[in-house]
Amino acid sequence: MLGNWKGYYRFDNERIQKVIGYNETEFEIVIDKFDGKEFFGKVNDDEKTGGMKDTGEIIGRLENNEVYFKKLMPRNCSIALNGERVYSEKKHPTLYYSGLLSDDGKKIEGKWKFKRQLGFIFYIIPIIYNPGNGTWRMELK
Repeated sequence: MLGNWKGYYRFDNERIQKVIGYNETEFEIVIDKFDGKEFFGKVNDDEKTGGMKDTGEIIGRLENNEVYFKKLMPRNCSIALNGERVYSEKKHPTLYYSGLLSDDGKKIEGKWKFKRQLGFIFYIIPIIYNPGNGTWRMELK
């Protein structure tokens, strides 16, 4: 698990993916701590392919060949209908990644998601919604 990984993610919702303006968003992850089960590292999205600014953290675990990690970004980023990124100083919602490690230990692919969130219509009507989910893949470089 240790090392530099390069990969991409994409939304399952084609409408959202089209607003982003790219078929997939590239990222790089550097895993610098791994004890055989838990791992920690840094993540950077590629802004040129629709990714978020700033360096985030990942916290994960490996169970047999199953990989799970949280992607924690320091600032909230939302996407306007014109594809523009809008940042606020609020913390970005946690992203949850899961996937399968290849037999050679050099590729991982799987699914990512946000947890459902509570929002309000007209500030009074509560609704539960899913901000997004999709697929991802990365390879050890």
